Amino acid sequence: MKIVDKISGQMKHQFQMKVLAGILIPTVAFCIVTNMVIGILFGGQLIEKKTDIEKGYLSVISSYLESAKENLDRLSLYAEGNADVRGAMRMFGTDTALAKKYALDAQSNLVTTLSGNPLESYIDSMYVVSAQGLIAVTQKTGMVTVEQILGSPVFDETGGEYRVTALITESVIEKGKTKLVYLYPIDARYGSWLYVEVDEKLFSDQLLPYADSSDILIKNVQGEGAWYSSPGLEERIERGEKAKARLEKMSFEPFGVTVETMVDTNLYSPENGYTPYIILMMVVFAICLSAFVSRTISKRITKPLHALSRHISRLAQEKVLHTDPSIEEGEDEIAEIGREFNKLVTHINSLIRLQTKMYEQKQKLEMNALQAQINPHFLYNTLDSIRWMAVIQGADSIANTVVSLENLLRNIAKGVGDRIPLREELSLVRDYVALQQVRYVEIFDYICNVPEEYGDYLIVKMTLQPIVENAIFHGIEPTGEYGEIRVSAGEEEGGLYITVEDNGMGMDEAELDELTKSKARKSAVSGIGISNVDERLKMNYGQEYGLSYESKKGRYTRVTVHIPKQKPVDEEEGG
Repeated sequence: MKIVDKISGQMKHQFQMKVLAGILIPTVAFCIVTNMVIGILFGGQLIEKKTDIEKGYLSVISSYLESAKENLDRLSLYAEGNADVRGAMRMFGTDTALAKKYALDAQSNLVTTLSGNPLESYIDSMYVVSAQGLIAVTQKTGMVTVEQILGSPVFDETGGEYRVTALITESVIEKGKTKLVYLYPIDARYGSWLYVEVDEKLFSDQLLPYADSSDILIKNVQGEGAWYSSPGLEERIERGEKAKARLEKMSFEPFGVTVETMVDTNLYSPENGYTPYIILMMVVFAICLSAFVSRTISKRITKPLHALSRHISRLAQEKVLHTDPSIEEGEDEIAEIGREFNKLVTHINSLIRLQTKMYEQKQKLEMNALQAQINPHFLYNTLDSIRWMAVIQGADSIANTVVSLENLLRNIAKGVGDRIPLREELSLVRDYVALQQVRYVEIFDYICNVPEEYGDYLIVKMTLQPIVENAIFHGIEPTGEYGEIRVSAGEEEGGLYITVEDNGMGMDEAELDELTKSKARKSAVSGIGISNVDERLKMNYGQEYGLSYESKKGRYTRVTVHIPKQKPVDEEEGG
């Protein structure tokens, strides 16, 4: 009993583990996949929403830069249209009181206009300049010369044309500092320009509102120089994070800059940082729930299984088959197994009793068979004596008839389930025909046209005899006239076709259908009917083999036997 309890305990433990694994693995997998799918879907939506917001930020910054450009243009248009400025430009190069007056008035007017411009705090220096002289509107450093201003790279950027140009480059006034240099043509006749240097804070200040919410940078297209929304963004870009993010970009050509924002497309980015924690919580919850459920289920299942296992072990030890009503208690599948097991035990007991009874009967039959063995030998010996008496008395027909009967009886006595060479089957048919020709004198003739080369092919014993018998009794005899039975053979595509044809009564479709279905017509010699012949062939060779029929009422009936070409050597190799 200790061994039984040990086995039962192992079975219970293994079953609980299987139940736990069967519940836990699909549940955890479902939770992970579900949460990942949900995270991806909602994460994608968040990313798209974030992208739209970032595009809005870019539009706002681009709009501000456009406004800054308009404010610079407004200053330039005022300088271009102011009479004092135009007079000062006309008097450049002359040292007269009138020239000084125009210069002072022009400077005063431009300073007044600049003070009311939103960009005043960002404009470090502004000059009206030509090759003949300059007017300093505002400047945050010491004196500067015309040559210094005209040497600014922004003049090279114009390409010799008289057009508005803006360039982010090094200041000619404050060496070492990067400025946005704005150049506006005031009057082509005097070669005069409005030269403005704007502090780079114009760009960096626009990014301050986004320091904690977005990764935005303003980048100089024509050279070095970039401004970032947060101090750590530059280092992150250098580490290659820019290649891992979706990049949205807007160009602002008047200042030669692009405004770019990086949107993190990682599912576990800060925007979606809660996703891993949700997945982890769901997995932990699924594990706990699965463990509890599997434990409860396994207890309810293993208890009746344990009882069933003990009963089976008891039967194995005691070697006595008896039923146990306790394993049938309940209405679940395990109780059903218990009921079926008790039925099985009852059935096995019945089979054991039947086997015992059959064994006793077998012993009796074997004794009877031994006692009856003398009967066939006595019959064969008697027939052999009759044959020799006929030979001695010169009655050859009687001797031949006895020989045919003896051969036929010997073949039938050996059984009808073996496969024999075709020549032996045809010999058996000839013996049968010889007996029937004694009975039906000059009523039919038997013609065999089977080539000798087919004689070694195997055929199921007693295949042709029932067909020939059927041809005699149901084809030739009812006509009352002389008839013929022809047996021929041929081969096609690896199969052997043996045809038995008579020119007797023939059959219509209804009679032919009845012949193929009826099992009543049995051979008087072997007890094998036509339909049984077909079944035996299909069982031995397969459904594609067997008998086929052709017939016309009053003319003929043709039965074709289809079997594979098989010789005794083939059977030995196959076995």
